[in-house]
Amino acid sequence: MFVLGLILAAVALIALLAAVSGRLPKPRNAWLTFAGSLVAAVGLIGASCITVVPTRNVGIVTAWNKPTGRTTGAGLQWTAPWEDVDEWDASGQTYSHLGENCVWVTIAAQRRACIPVQIEWSAKAEKAPENWAAYREVGDKSRFEVFVERRVNPQINGAMTSIFAAFDPLGAVDVTSGDAPAPDLNKTYKEPLVEALTTELGDEIVVKSVAFESPRYDDPTTQAIAAYGQKILEARNLEIDRANAKTRAEITRTDASVDQVARCLQIAEKLGKEPGLCMGNSVSLTRPVGEATR
Repeated sequence: MFVLGLILAAVALIALLAAVSGRLPKPRNAWLTFAGSLVAAVGLIGASCITVVPTRNVGIVTAWNKPTGRTTGAGLQWTAPWEDVDEWDASGQTYSHLGENCVWVTIAAQRRACIPVQIEWSAKAEKAPENWAAYREVGDKSRFEVFVERRVNPQINGAMTSIFAAFDPLGAVDVTSGDAPAPDLNKTYKEPLVEALTTELGDEIVVKSVAFESPRYDDPTTQAIAAYGQKILEARNLEIDRANAKTRAEITRTDASVDQVARCLQIAEKLGKEPGLCMGNSVSLTRPVGEATR
C-alpha cells in the first residue's frame, strides 16, 4: 500500500509540473489528475501507517519484510509508512489429546500406552520477533502455526515419550487382591511434564496447566495386566488353602493327644448318652443304640 501511494504521489507530481508548464492546451485535466492522484496517495500512505492487532496478539514491526525488533500490543497501532505489523499469537493455546485422540507412547518392557493429556500454554511476547524471523509461512499456514507444528508440538511429544518411558502399569496392580485400578497420572506425572517442557521451551512459551485422564493400553499390555492380577489371586488362594490345611492338621494333632476315655465322656455328656459306654475299649458312642446293648 505504501509503494502504491508513492507511485500515485509521483503521478501527482508529474501532473502538477505539466499543469504549471503552460504547454498543455487543456491544463484543467492536468490539475484534476494532480488533485486525484494526490488525494489517493495521501490516503494510501496514511492507511499504511495504521494496523489493528487482534486482542491478546503481539504485533511484530517489520521494515521491508525484516523485523525491527519492536513489538506492539493489541488494538490500533501507528507505524511509519514503510513499516508493517505482522501478528504473533500470544493468546492461550491448547495441546488437546483427550479421549480417543490420546498420545501413544512406549512404556516399560516395550509395552504401549495411550495417554490422554491436555496442556494449556501461551507464547512469550518478548520472544515473538525472534521466533517470527526463525519460521516462514508454509502453504496456508502462518508463521505462528509453523512454529507450533515444528517447534512446540514435537517438544511436547518428546517430553511425553521421555517421562513415560519407565511407566509400568503392572505396578498399579493391588498385590493383595489382584485388582488393577486406573493410575493417577496427575499425581505422578504432572510436575515432571511441566519441568520437562519448561526445560526445553521455557524461553519461548509458558506452560499454564497440565491435565491427564486415565490411560489406555494395547492388547498385549492389557492381557499382561490381567494375567498378573490372576497370578496374584491364585497365590492368595494358595496361601489361604495352606493356612486352612495347617489349621486342620493342628486340630487333628490336638484330638490325638487328648485321653480317649475323657473325650468319650465329653461326647456322652454332650449327646445325653450313658457314660458307662466309654469304659470298654470296644464300645463306641457312634454305634446305634440297639447294637450297643446286645
